[in-house]
Amino acid sequence: MIVRSAPAVAALALVLGGCATSTATPPSATSTSTSTSTSRQDREHQVQVLKADCMKGKGFRYVPFVYPDTPPSEEDRRLQSGDYEADKAYRAKYGFGISSILVYRDELPGSVTPPENPNHAIRNDLSDTQQKAYAKASDTCEAQSIKKVTGMDVTSAHDHGLKVNVLISRRMRSEVDGDPQLVRLASAMADCMVAKGHRMTSAKPLDVAKWGGAMIGRELHELARKDDESIPAYDPDNDSGYLPKLSPAEARRFLDREIRLALDDLECGKDFYRVYRPKAEKIAAEVGERYGL
Repeated sequence: MIVRSAPAVAALALVLGGCATSTATPPSATSTSTSTSTSRQDREHQVQVLKADCMKGKGFRYVPFVYPDTPPSEEDRRLQSGDYEADKAYRAKYGFGISSILVYRDELPGSVTPPENPNHAIRNDLSDTQQKAYAKASDTCEAQSIKKVTGMDVTSAHDHGLKVNVLISRRMRSEVDGDPQLVRLASAMADCMVAKGHRMTSAKPLDVAKWGGAMIGRELHELARKDDESIPAYDPDNDSGYLPKLSPAEARRFLDREIRLALDDLECGKDFYRVYRPKAEKIAAEVGERYGL
């Protein structure tokens, strides 16, 4: 899931199911192996060098810059493997890891203060008119550079992230929903959730894995749209959403509800997630290795 607020953070919570994931959010299920992250960083560096050359051609200074990658912690690895106790401890505090962003913000485990991107200062020194031209050139150059490095047609880095999410979802839909063991486990999980009073609209493995996070994400997105009419409609295909501005008390109440839902989800799905999570991680890592930055 791409969750946007101010500042922006990225995640694949809804694609992977269970817990939200990002270096700016709680410990996650999207961290990949060191070898994968290294090759992705190399690819991102290539994009940055190409972008700098392109920006220079448009009359703007740009410094190639790649945020350092954070290797997965032991807790990350346990979550990735579908470890029940690790998942339970995570959900008891963060739920699915979505509204917890509003409650804990910079206090989240695994959160780090990234180094300052030097290009922010370069852009901020420009006039308003120049900043608009800079932003347009930045998106154009980034799209061209990503195309050269990954072969993907995109309009910006954000668009690239959304399209990678879609590729992951498509492969998951094929391989996860077609797995007989996961089909059986997902059906049992859905029956358990219905018995607890939750409304399940599908018993397909990927739908079962995503439903809780998707429901919370959609609700938060709709709240954000009430405050800002420019926000587009929720797009479940891209697993993308916005976070609203809530008071601390409102955010806490929302998270408490999310935690209860996430714990029910885990109790009903502990056998399911033990099989699903490693498979989902493998798919996300392989797609990321091929197309990600």
